[in-house]
Amino acid sequence: MLDYKLLEACAGVIRHGSFEKAARDLGLTQSAMSQRVKLLEDRLGQPVIIRSKPIAATAAGQRLLQHYQRVRLLEQELQDNLPELKGGGAAFGNIALAVNADSLATWFVDVPKRLFEELNLLVDLTVQDETLTVDEVQSGTVLAAISTRAEPIQGCKVMALGMMRYIMVVSPGFAQRFFADGVTPDALRACPAVHFSRHDELQNQFFKQFFGLEPGEFPAHTVPSSQGFVTVAEQGIAYAVVEEHQAQDALAQGRLIRPCPHVIERPLFWHHWNMDSVLLRRVNDIVRDEARRFLPQISGGISGRI
Repeated sequence: MLDYKLLEACAGVIRHGSFEKAARDLGLTQSAMSQRVKLLEDRLGQPVIIRSKPIAATAAGQRLLQHYQRVRLLEQELQDNLPELKGGGAAFGNIALAVNADSLATWFVDVPKRLFEELNLLVDLTVQDETLTVDEVQSGTVLAAISTRAEPIQGCKVMALGMMRYIMVVSPGFAQRFFADGVTPDALRACPAVHFSRHDELQNQFFKQFFGLEPGEFPAHTVPSSQGFVTVAEQGIAYAVVEEHQAQDALAQGRLIRPCPHVIERPLFWHHWNMDSVLLRRVNDIVRDEARRFLPQISGGISGRI
């Protein structure tokens, strides 16, 4: 039988990528955390953690983390059905999810509130590019994730959430200064864009698809903040490609304008573990409902498992 105190320590180190942070989270010393992980490895006869910077899980560690996350979810579900198991104090469950920054800044913003108020869950969010979030699910780090991938990954189910629409925005002064003759490849090469990171796939797709520009052909600020994109555009120091909901107030008030009509639509999907859990189904329903309040639906939809 697994010792769940040891498994809790292992999961904490993997989740935080650090013995020190995991120890602080569990109220233990770093030495105690290290001893628990070492004892678990001794009992299993193999390593569960790669002691690198940041710390990573071995294949066995990933399997143990997945198991631990499932057990925690089922325990929370049992406590909901048998309140006497909670004891005298408040007992909250935990759920780890991976989201993209644009969703977190727009339609997903009320999901943590509903998960807490309706399901008594504390939310642990990992913010990651929507093309990479399924990696978090596969590794066992999170129970579910928002992704642009339509195909289900092994051991998971997937449902369509809706479409995010991205538009180009600038301040009126920026447009007058740099786009007096329209938005052209030459004009874009002569003024700054704003990237989320050096490998901003969405921005690169927009400018390649509509203007034939390759990454590196135009100058850019790097601002790793979804809302920061709108702020930088309003300040008049860059043009930005943003999710349309983020810019709607600034557009309505004239602080931003659309210098070109181009739109990129990106479908979003919800990948979650395939397990028989009423609680997880309620989490999925909340995420789906919030998405449908804001996002245009994907024609045909998709759901499935492997």
